[in-house]
Amino acid sequence: MGAARHGGFIPWDDDIDVSMPREEHEKFINISYHELKFPYEIKNIHNDENYLHPFLRIVDVRVQTTVTTANKESYALVYIDIFTTDGLPDYRISRYFHVYFFLFKKMLFHLSVFNERVNQEKKRPLYERLIIKFCNRFDISRLFNKKKRILAADKLLRKYSFYKKKHCSPQLWGQYKTKALFPTEWFSDGVLLPFEDIQIVVPTEYKNYLSKLYGADYMELPPEEKRTTHATELIFINGELNEKI
Repeated sequence: MGAARHGGFIPWDDDIDVSMPREEHEKFINISYHELKFPYEIKNIHNDENYLHPFLRIVDVRVQTTVTTANKESYALVYIDIFTTDGLPDYRISRYFHVYFFLFKKMLFHLSVFNERVNQEKKRPLYERLIIKFCNRFDISRLFNKKKRILAADKLLRKYSFYKKKHCSPQLWGQYKTKALFPTEWFSDGVLLPFEDIQIVVPTEYKNYLSKLYGADYMELPPEEKRTTHATELIFINGELNEKI
């Protein structure tokens, strides 16, 4: 969206999402262990026992942020998220069973990290608000093993190859749920769009992609009340505590 509509970062947003086919994602991890130099590192659920985000992050170890939208204040190194684009079953019924089974596993994971991760300020449909109200009253997160829940969901996503299936999803961990299912041919080799002072690769059918997620009027700016961002604050840099930037 940033590249297509703004030619760079969305002015009121504060991050960029990157996705790559699972196979390329695994190659990228292996290369990163050797090529990334200080202050950059990669974090994922397999190389850090305490890391409980469902996607890979490239972090800058010099800079820390705090997030205040959940029940418990949490801290994170400044980062870029890298999602996986995974294949989906070819047959429609099998595809939707697979996706809804994943969404169930995703929900269990979110329940396990409810106090640390679930945004209490985000506008949500009624059923989600009711679940959050229930979880705020009864702390059920202690009933779940966080690591087992995230590994179970990740294992399911790995089941189908992007390159061997006719449909895929680049962000089932994101907010779009069943809207984020696309024909694999929409991605193809990709095309280049300007982003700030570089060129980035976007899906070949990026217009269809954006229309499916945001509607045919995706090039129009949303009203100001819907221009949401992440509630983060930079709290130190280069290890110097209490230096507000």
